[in-house]
Amino acid sequence: MSNTRIITALVAFVATFIFSAGLVRIIFPAPVVKYVYTERYTERPRAVERSSNDIESFLLRDISNGETRLDYTHTDDYADAVMKYWKTSSSMDASAFPQDFQSAWSKHMQAWGDYANYLQDRKASKNSSSNGGDKRYNAEINRTWEEVLRIGRTYGSNVR
Repeated sequence: MSNTRIITALVAFVATFIFSAGLVRIIFPAPVVKYVYTERYTERPRAVERSSNDIESFLLRDISNGETRLDYTHTDDYADAVMKYWKTSSSMDASAFPQDFQSAWSKHMQAWGDYANYLQDRKASKNSSSNGGDKRYNAEINRTWEEVLRIGRTYGSNVR
């Protein structure tokens, strides 16, 4: 009879322990961490917490800055809208980010600055033909943006 009590107590203890451990996991889940492997395979992986990815927030703020310029795409105010976007986004502080991201961001903003100045010059000269300039500047903007996104992804950003 005493063996039955001990076995029953042991089973009750194990069941209670498993139940309480499950409750703790539900109430306090493990943080989500993504491991990002860099291009330099000699480095250790960096852990990036997805809930507080500053680069992703930075890029989303830039995208938000650019949305208003789209309203002026086929108007006389497009050059001013691009200039306003460029000034706003280029004034965003990227100094807290890794050097490779800062460099890519700087090149991207330089491409936008060149395009904004080109549009201002074209507007001032009242010359509506682009002579292929728009394509060249847009290609450079797209190339530098892809580089910013690629580097951002190595630090956990999920902006596409």
